Amino acid sequence: MWSIALVINGIFNVIFAPFKAMHPAIGLLVISVITGIVMLLIFGKTSNQRAIRYAKGKLKAHISEIWLFRDDLPQMLIAFFRVLANTGRYFVHSLRPLIFLMIPVIIIMVMLGVRYQHRPFHPGESALVSVKVDDPSWTHGDAVQLLASPGLKVASAPLRIPDLREIDWRVEALAPGEHELTLQTPAGEITKTILVSEGKMPLVPIAPGRGQTFSAEFLTFPVEPPLPKNTGIVSLKITGWPTRDLRILGLKVNWLIAFFVISMVAGFSVKGLFGVEV
Repeated sequence: MWSIALVINGIFNVIFAPFKAMHPAIGLLVISVITGIVMLLIFGKTSNQRAIRYAKGKLKAHISEIWLFRDDLPQMLIAFFRVLANTGRYFVHSLRPLIFLMIPVIIIMVMLGVRYQHRPFHPGESALVSVKVDDPSWTHGDAVQLLASPGLKVASAPLRIPDLREIDWRVEALAPGEHELTLQTPAGEITKTILVSEGKMPLVPIAPGRGQTFSAEFLTFPVEPPLPKNTGIVSLKITGWPTRDLRILGLKVNWLIAFFVISMVAGFSVKGLFGVEV
């Protein structure tokens, strides 16, 4: 799984390379527009265009019937049920291309998420590091310790919660750079990369935690290798990692909403140019 993630990350690093020195919104805009157009073309190639066009034509006709027979209840009800029937036909014919689109769209969303969901820490900002272990006895004594490289500081004593098999620390960013937290356990060491920057926020892949291969932490932010199964560590999460404040035309916009809106507008804008019925 990690080898696949490495390839996909490499491809998207190349795609985003031209936008590193630009405002983050520019890269999101370009990628969203391209995605919308490509998804439209895939939809056109994998769908039964004739059947979709026929179902949409029938839908428009029967919707007009509802208006025309608004004073004739039986005819209006017949037209209404015909609308429902053709809506179902339209949905069935659209389902196959949506299945083809699902995997590439999910991959694109994940790769956008690792770049746009979070930003590097500012010096002086802090977050909570939470570690879950397999063996509850590790939550006692000094079995598990957290060390920070220069540029970071472990700012609190560990909070041990045996019932949850969890240990928490407060960590503070001190200086710009790429730093590491090292988790020392009876089974070995695990590291976690922490990015700190001041001024301009670079558009770089960020993972706010590390988990095992099929954990939510790895599948949603596949930037660092998954945790090996023999380490005794279930997950290592950074709670409070700063989110990226993306502003477009002075408005604060969530990157996911911007991606969907822009890609859909781009696709619908050129559907006539490519002769694709959606």
